[in-house]
Amino acid sequence: MGNTNYTKKIIDDYCVLDTETTGLSAYYDEVIEIGILRVRDNKIVEQYAQLIQPEYEIDPFITELTGITNEMVKGMPSIMEVKDAVISFLGDDVILGHNTSFDIRFLSEGFSQPLDNVYMDTMQFARKVFPELKHHRLSDLTAYLGLSNNAHRSLADCISTKELYDAIKATMSEKNLKIEDLWKKEKRKQRYRKGIDISTIVPSAVEIDDDGFFFGKHVVFTGTLEKMVRQEAMQLVVNLGGILDNSVTRNTNYLILGNNDYNAILHGEKSSKQKKAEKLKLAGQDIDIIDELTFYDIVNA
Repeated sequence: MGNTNYTKKIIDDYCVLDTETTGLSAYYDEVIEIGILRVRDNKIVEQYAQLIQPEYEIDPFITELTGITNEMVKGMPSIMEVKDAVISFLGDDVILGHNTSFDIRFLSEGFSQPLDNVYMDTMQFARKVFPELKHHRLSDLTAYLGLSNNAHRSLADCISTKELYDAIKATMSEKNLKIEDLWKKEKRKQRYRKGIDISTIVPSAVEIDDDGFFFGKHVVFTGTLEKMVRQEAMQLVVNLGGILDNSVTRNTNYLILGNNDYNAILHGEKSSKQKKAEKLKLAGQDIDIIDELTFYDIVNA
């Protein structure tokens, strides 16, 4: 993570943030719920929860995933109407979340101004503290650690994230681990992974950072990219430790769509790969659909 606002700390005062959205693209999708917890001395002292009415209707896939319907958000404030309240609630606190950069990117786009708070990511901590887990989604971690149920609703996810951070701190204390022990300044050599279907694309990087977003993840591209040819984008993924596949399977972690293809989702036009990815996600598979612009944000972070 190269963002200068990203940090890794052990602290007792912060805000936990979670958003529910109509997809993973801050450029094409919208926020439909915001949840925030204010934590002081490790205790929740105040909370903020608000449904948001999007400009476009919520897709049935998102309703099935989150439980948020078009009827529930009807008459709710727009994202701009809650801007001042959210910024005021967050204040200058460090923001804690799970995949926090996505939430911050959505709010920055929705508010038409950057959200400049320093932030931390429990997913990055969890990957280091609980390396025995294959997946580090919030749902995986809550089940593994016996935390409050994660329900794909903002406030519930905030509570799970706060409990996860508490568990991370407790585990680090038990094992006498410090921040510098988790993030040692070393790089691992790139390993060529057998089973990559795209045999012509091999790693060109000698070393990679195993904290990278795509490290060890199976990635599928579909549609036409606007900013670069698909092979160049695939090369970026492989250099970051990702594993390329030709088609969406139960192993797939990310389906990356060209902008035009992602935009088509908003009009109900979905490819067979998109439909399969959505079906797998609803069945519990660790898979997400990302647009081209969000992909560039990730690889340039």
